[in-house]
Amino acid sequence: MKEFVVSQQVKTEKALTVLKKFLLVNQLPAEDLKLENSLLLTYYNTSDVLVGSGGLEFYGEKALLRSLAVSPEIRSQQHGKQIVKDLLHHARMAGVKEIFLLTETAFFFFQKFGFAEVPREEVPTEIKLSTEFSHVCPSTASVMKLTL
Repeated sequence: MKEFVVSQQVKTEKALTVLKKFLLVNQLPAEDLKLENSLLLTYYNTSDVLVGSGGLEFYGEKALLRSLAVSPEIRSQQHGKQIVKDLLHHARMAGVKEIFLLTETAFFFFQKFGFAEVPREEVPTEIKLSTEFSHVCPSTASVMKLTL
């Protein structure tokens, strides 16, 4: 049975701290997350437990998708798919033309949305300078791009 979840935008430092803890538990980088120039979404179940997240860092008409996580107990219920759809919707509404991401484990998942692998040399400078790209993710992570 699919568990019902509702999304909330992270707007306070307190909510950001909760999100960072959730990401660390799910073995994703979190220390460099910030509220400025970002859209961070959290997803809560009916018991008010954080069970999912996703985010975008904005760089003009480009964005970096990151922090996509779903609690293990509700995986395989299409929540990750819904989070990506929500993020793509927000990106379009913000006028984003290209979305980049780095992944070590979800390459084929993101391919289903139209993301394609690109060489690191083709990534725009502003994305390369992001902390996720330059410091957090290993150089072995796949770089993917979606043109909206």
